[in-house]
Amino acid sequence: MRLFIIAALSVSAVLPSAAAQSLPEAGGLTALATGTTQSIALTNPGFEDDWNGWKKADAFSIVAQPGLAHSGKACLRFDCGQRTPYYPYLRQGVRDVGPGVYVLRFWIKTQGLGAEGNKSLGTRVGVDWKRGDGRTANATTEIFRGTQDWCQEELKVFIPSDLQPGTVAVSLGRYGPPSAGEAFYDDFALGFVASPPVEAFLLFPNYRGFLAADGPSAVKMWVRINERQPTEPARIEARRVEDNRSVVAKVLSSEREQVVELDAASWPPGRYLVDVQLGPYRHPPYLIHKISAEQRQQLAVWFDANQVLHLKGRPTFLMGFYNTTKQFCSRNEDFQAVEESARLDRIAEAPLNANINYWFWCPGAETRRRYLGEMARHGIWFLDTVNNAFPPFPKTPCATELLPGATGELKTQEDVDRYLDRLARFMGREIPNFLGWYVMDERSFTDVPRHFHQYQTLRKADPVHPTFGVSNRPDQIHLWRDTLDVVGLDPYPLMNMKAGNPLTTVADWTRAGVEATHGSRPVWTVIQFFQGWSTDRWPTEEELRTMSLMAIVEGARGVWFWSLGHRGLLDAGAKQQEYWQRLLKVTQELKSLEPALAAADAPQAVTAVSDPQIRWRARVADGKCHVFAYRPSLKFVSDPSQAESVAVRFTLADGRVVERRFRPDFADWFSAAVSSAK
Repeated sequence: MRLFIIAALSVSAVLPSAAAQSLPEAGGLTALATGTTQSIALTNPGFEDDWNGWKKADAFSIVAQPGLAHSGKACLRFDCGQRTPYYPYLRQGVRDVGPGVYVLRFWIKTQGLGAEGNKSLGTRVGVDWKRGDGRTANATTEIFRGTQDWCQEELKVFIPSDLQPGTVAVSLGRYGPPSAGEAFYDDFALGFVASPPVEAFLLFPNYRGFLAADGPSAVKMWVRINERQPTEPARIEARRVEDNRSVVAKVLSSEREQVVELDAASWPPGRYLVDVQLGPYRHPPYLIHKISAEQRQQLAVWFDANQVLHLKGRPTFLMGFYNTTKQFCSRNEDFQAVEESARLDRIAEAPLNANINYWFWCPGAETRRRYLGEMARHGIWFLDTVNNAFPPFPKTPCATELLPGATGELKTQEDVDRYLDRLARFMGREIPNFLGWYVMDERSFTDVPRHFHQYQTLRKADPVHPTFGVSNRPDQIHLWRDTLDVVGLDPYPLMNMKAGNPLTTVADWTRAGVEATHGSRPVWTVIQFFQGWSTDRWPTEEELRTMSLMAIVEGARGVWFWSLGHRGLLDAGAKQQEYWQRLLKVTQELKSLEPALAAADAPQAVTAVSDPQIRWRARVADGKCHVFAYRPSLKFVSDPSQAESVAVRFTLADGRVVERRFRPDFADWFSAAVSSAK
């Protein structure tokens, strides 16, 4: 490829234009709520009482050498080089532990631990439990290795609601085969992070606190009271930011969980802080910005009250693709215009309308303009990847242009914030098909605080474009709901097919995303379009269709396909065309349904369904009632031709009955003209 030189952008080049300056300030949660930590008793946490409470194991010993322990007289020694007949790990069961967030703290000292040059050998600590279906789950620390003096470490753990009672345990052991060195442990402490006295979540306005004058006027807040015996009722209040004057206050009922509505129709345009208080505790407020219809029309990207994406005023069902290529991975390269244009021509046939490229975070301004400009000509919108934009951040060509005075990598949070601020202003002004930010990919809930800081930085610099993150932990997604504008899940049921996970997993995870936000945020589901392990296979056309329709039934307002790039279609060899045709047929079918996929739900359009197992969703568009449905399954249907199907009757609002056949783990749709006749 031909390299080219780009002059550094001047400071004025990254300042917002007059139009951008007039955009309203984005709102949302102003700070993360914090809970209190309650101690959970461990037996003999400092090993002062021999093995009491711990299940003794080979390679572990208790030593009482003067001056060795972190505190007290004794500590635990682990010989990482000792060969044992079984995998060595020490364990203590913990009673009366339920679902929730926990913090395990302990002290560790190491001496020559692990193997020289091999970072995957050493020791680690974890918390283990069993899920309701009998599967074992755990959370673990990093691998400890090398030599270090006594140091306190911390492990944050989320235990889900399907915990099998009485199965939680603290464990520590070797990682990998016997290597070398030793580790000393002491003073374990376990704490439960209790929720604050009252929780709150803004249901509407549902996008960055923008309350448009030409839209619904009710501010809706979900509230849950966690204090067991509050001495006074909770209350909600809205105050003008300008003068801190209260515009409305309401005392809440004694219900533990409720949705509170505030009528904002008479509120003048401006900024308001809305918060919930219980006794001395005040939940961090939400900033709501009431804007005019004209201001809302300035938003190139926004979501309506039904979580439908609007692109330049057009309701859109998003169909996106991950397009990881090597072109922009490490250098500021030009793209081969003819080759890339032909590739985009092909993608536009699908017709996919959005793109995420993991490896397109390095290039400077001119490469971005040219590559994304070509994408815009094909009707494809772009999500910029910043899920790795945390200190230390490498000095890329893009960072060099935006921060010409910086040297080397961006080591401080302040430098990274300045980079994101200028990148956001540049992308928002220069890139016409800019959709938003890809900010999180399969991260643990422990990363929420730093991502929330990034979210605050981006929404301040770029009030228009949303953030999107994807989780592979559906039971943790509620912890991300104030950090993402759009929630994503990537189930991948055909990954490790020996496990027999049904396609219904896609539906279950999508529903988990919708429920995590009480149906108040858009959910985009990532559909598996790759083989998985060598013992797996590519999804069939019917499986791609079923997974997509299942996501739609459970409320997804968009679907992504992983992947058209590496670890996906690009690596499919001679099968590329065959697999591409499968995706093409499914996406073209979905495109033909876009009026219904972007319409409001219409549950009243169907009055009865004969099979209670069937899950369905109805929409009315273009004079037709569209019904999307599937029959769930607890296991993967390996041979659909052998699966028993049942006739399912859907009774429409006008009395007509439509019959369709469904087998387990299968989805379909039908449409019927809307009739007023009875």
